[in-house]
Amino acid sequence: MVKGKTVEWNTEGILENLRDHLKEQRPITLYNTYRGVPITYEAEVAMVHPAGYVGLIVHPYQAVCIKHERRTYLESKTIPELVRAYPVSIDYTNQVVLLKRLKIPRKISVDLDNSWVSPDAPVEVEMDLDLGVELTGKLLELAVLAENVTRVVVEVSEDVPYAREDEIELTFKLPKSGELVQVQGVVYSLTKVRNQEKKRLEVDGKAAMQDEISILAYIARREDEIMGALDKEYQKLRKVKRHRKK
Repeated sequence: MVKGKTVEWNTEGILENLRDHLKEQRPITLYNTYRGVPITYEAEVAMVHPAGYVGLIVHPYQAVCIKHERRTYLESKTIPELVRAYPVSIDYTNQVVLLKRLKIPRKISVDLDNSWVSPDAPVEVEMDLDLGVELTGKLLELAVLAENVTRVVVEVSEDVPYAREDEIELTFKLPKSGELVQVQGVVYSLTKVRNQEKKRLEVDGKAAMQDEISILAYIARREDEIMGALDKEYQKLRKVKRHRKK
């Protein structure tokens, strides 16, 4: 790219950038998630069509994620933001994905950096509000974010007496190990679940060192299980593709 040149990052500007990647054989990076786990691999630009289509050679797992999410996010070191694109076709045998509608989105609603794992067994969460009210909910997701902030997402009754910034203590047992952990924090968000008399309660908090270690170990185990499921799904899709060719 010419130094000092002002680039308008519309579709044509993005395509021109990807043509440079194609000519110089420079990879881009793709971002997706699978069951809450970020999936990020480099991809090779194989084709840029004037009509707005881009062909990429991708990692097999990325191809499965693009199928599931019906989108992917492209990163180029020479574009200031992530670019969202949608699949036209996916070849699981050759790991080739054809994308369209490339655009820098106003907002990215999914977390592409941190793992958000769901428990592999039902988990009841005891909630102790600072006002002395004790309630229970169902654990939905668990994540450890920047600066060791533990994010706990709980399904609660619609009439819970909570509000944003309320101090709260959560206590629950991790599946399989049965380890009891506590997270002390504040209500980050509380949103209504559509068509249900439920709310989604998100809590940002801190755990004692041993509890934090247990939570991180559980998330790591769930990540391994989810990656194993991703590999199985890829192998299944590849077999289907081969069978159709016969």
